[in-house]
Amino acid sequence: MIHPPNVPHGTKILHFAAIDSTNDEARRQADNGETGPMWIRADAQTKGRGRRGRSWLSEPGNLFMTGLISLDCTPADAANLSFVTALAVADSIDHFVEPAIVQLKWPNDVLLSGRKTSGILLESWPSKAGLQIAVGIGINVVTKPENIGQAITCINDHRLLNRNHCETATLFVRVLHHFNMRLAQWREQGFEVTRAAWLARAKGLGKTITARLPQDTLEGTFIGIGKDGALELELPNGNRCFVSAGDVFFER
Repeated sequence: MIHPPNVPHGTKILHFAAIDSTNDEARRQADNGETGPMWIRADAQTKGRGRRGRSWLSEPGNLFMTGLISLDCTPADAANLSFVTALAVADSIDHFVEPAIVQLKWPNDVLLSGRKTSGILLESWPSKAGLQIAVGIGINVVTKPENIGQAITCINDHRLLNRNHCETATLFVRVLHHFNMRLAQWREQGFEVTRAAWLARAKGLGKTITARLPQDTLEGTFIGIGKDGALELELPNGNRCFVSAGDVFFER
């Protein structure tokens, strides 16, 4: 167990050369009595996954990490951590690229010049310690999967010439630092401050987007997110609706 500099004392760090999934390891640690804060990092995953059980291709040289934390809140409030985490990842990537190209896509992607470079997966369960949450983060640092039907990129494809080459160990510590700052902000000031900061980086705000739901597809103007983090759309007939789960696509 290594404790990098600038990481708050009391935060446990586990580093694996290879593992099935950092989220799965977080759950195993919780089942063994761990309450966190703990962060798990792996150089490689054999069963990485994203939202809705989709696989996350664990390309060499990229960052795979999961935080295990315990919160005294409802599952609905804990869902706010998706936005907290996305902001922390964006804050961390700012150090290596032009910040203006770092944007956020609802509900939990981080984009560089419109292409996905990071995904976030939250999983939660009740325990004696309260609500326990695995905050899974995958970031494409030096490589990106090809031919998967999505616009994907990696940090070092956008690195400024006068910026340092992004290394996973450095990025890991930066994400921890910014996550703790954004988590404290959310705890102390509530979701509205997090919501405003997220919207300031949101791609497609004020533009027409398509939201694909499990049983439907909606097209409308992306006008914001609600107090619970739901996507707010203005439909062509002028009505407004909120989308709690789905995939967003932008106009080309």
